[in-house]
Amino acid sequence: MTIPASAATRWFGGAARLLAVQRHNDSRGSLLPLDFAQLPFRPERVFTVSAVPAGTRRGGHGHLRGQQLLACLSGKILVTLQRDGERVDITLDGASPALLVSAGIWGEQTYIDAQSVLLVLASDPYDADSYFSLDGAAP
Repeated sequence: MTIPASAATRWFGGAARLLAVQRHNDSRGSLLPLDFAQLPFRPERVFTVSAVPAGTRRGGHGHLRGQQLLACLSGKILVTLQRDGERVDITLDGASPALLVSAGIWGEQTYIDAQSVLLVLASDPYDADSYFSLDGAAP
């Protein structure tokens, strides 16, 4: 079952949860300000994922350390999270809250629309040794 981002707010005992972000929309477009002091962690890395063909899956791993905040800037992205046999599918779009994901949760994103853009803020610098796959091995 896919949950719209507006429905439930917490999963895996709170290790994954929606975080309200104040979007400002008007005839000139959409503005998403993020005040780092108000986030649950201080970002060490920021990146975007865009120009992904519709239907493409990305991610397919989890992190042993740190947290990530995922915000869909445009389009629609299905985020699948899994931990200890529990699985949840959350649909993010340009109007939904951001998704905070803690360490130990496996995640995958399926880009539903070709124009989808995902913004990711990470609490830790890039470290390939922090990645794990569903079977526990490095992807």
